[in-house]
Amino acid sequence: MRILYIASEITPFAKTGGLADVGQALPKAVKAVGHDIRTVMPKYLSLAAQNIALERVAQFTVQMHNGLQGAVLWRAENDSVPTYFIENDAYFNREEFYGLGDADYPDNLERFVFFCRAALECCRAIDFAPDVIHCNDWQTAALPAMLKASYAAYRKDPFFNPVPKLVYTIHNISYQGRFPEDHWPILSLPRSYYTYDFEFYGQINLTKSAIHLADAVTTVSETYAREIQTTDFGFGLQDTLQGHKEKLYGILNGVDYQQWRPETDPYTYGIVYSANDLSGKRRIKSKLRAEYQLPDSDALPLIGMTTRFVEQKGIDLITECAEKILQLDTQMIVLGSGEPRYHDFFEWLRRSYPGRVGIYIGFNNELAHRIEAGADIFLMPSLFEPCGLNQIYSLKYGTLPIVRLTGGLADTIEDGVNGFTFFDFTAHNFLDAAQRAIEVYRKHPDRWIQMMITAMGQDFSWEKSAEKYLGVYNQVLGNKTYRSDPT
Repeated sequence: MRILYIASEITPFAKTGGLADVGQALPKAVKAVGHDIRTVMPKYLSLAAQNIALERVAQFTVQMHNGLQGAVLWRAENDSVPTYFIENDAYFNREEFYGLGDADYPDNLERFVFFCRAALECCRAIDFAPDVIHCNDWQTAALPAMLKASYAAYRKDPFFNPVPKLVYTIHNISYQGRFPEDHWPILSLPRSYYTYDFEFYGQINLTKSAIHLADAVTTVSETYAREIQTTDFGFGLQDTLQGHKEKLYGILNGVDYQQWRPETDPYTYGIVYSANDLSGKRRIKSKLRAEYQLPDSDALPLIGMTTRFVEQKGIDLITECAEKILQLDTQMIVLGSGEPRYHDFFEWLRRSYPGRVGIYIGFNNELAHRIEAGADIFLMPSLFEPCGLNQIYSLKYGTLPIVRLTGGLADTIEDGVNGFTFFDFTAHNFLDAAQRAIEVYRKHPDRWIQMMITAMGQDFSWEKSAEKYLGVYNQVLGNKTYRSDPT
């Protein structure tokens, strides 16, 4: 099978969130079982500082609404998967990927329309006729319409005959790619597509069009696939998703255990451990505490958190309950960045509880590994969470998560078995889950150890998730042997 996987960010080349991790790990797992998968992303300015060995492959032009635009195609290997980079300085040679600060670039629609069209031209440039094109999030959501609108032309062109099947993945439906209606000419599509596929309360909605026009729509956990069909979590597209539920699939993201495993982690002070010998975890915790001048005592459970400081991540519950949790004789180390008001809160918390709180504002991959390995408890009380990865990392490290039952958190954490859960998004319920976790840690150490061992033994590897994606690919291609049932 030949698959073209298109994403606006792919680890390690560009990353703002989980989309990039999937863009690296899923193609790697698909290729490992023998399929020819290629990935495509923009060539951002940030790549220049990474000293990546790039091979120039081709140069071509892309027809846009305002004339021909040039593109240069580059290639690199990413864990054995060929990755192609589309260069256009006017669109991608910028300080950030999507915008500066809280403001999106005003020409984002034009930038990613160009990217979608260039990705299709890339196929011809590398002589790669895909069976399936896999698009991801709003930045690639216009591609199904482009391919459908050009169907007659492609049907006469043997290169795109048969026309590739289209799979579209929603990583977070709150980001939909909405633009003013007067931007419609940028898409260079017949007006009928706006009326039937893109129109959303007088705006262009790219994600809506992809849901309409893709052959299959996937999202990143089974529970999230159900949630986004409801008013609370659909962000206005719940009716559209309900209308296409026969082609909607929830597939839990996997994790790369080569990168996240306590037996081989290169970032945990040279100390490793396993479910058979947990002694290393205690030593890592001591060193982590020393980094933040926290007292080293087994009586004080160490609580970790690695997150974006935004409302979605449940930070409002943290701000409401953090003092009460610390007053239960606990310690807390927090890594993250986001809204300034949350930065201010955590700095205040550190000053108010000396010897109890460690804070790192920003991104630090090595520290993220040390927190996963050294903490006893991991907080993830998200308002909504399409999949979540940190709770799965925590399981492998024997760090028991406290999560709200939503999205992928509900699909991975079972109360009293491998972590602690609550459902109603209230401070009372979150605090109750934290109190129960601390009580088990202090009063029932044998049970705590058993929960750790259970968690560490669970397998959320990409191999299992890739098999389900291959089922979707085969199903849209008409191979019923590999049937994968919609949610």
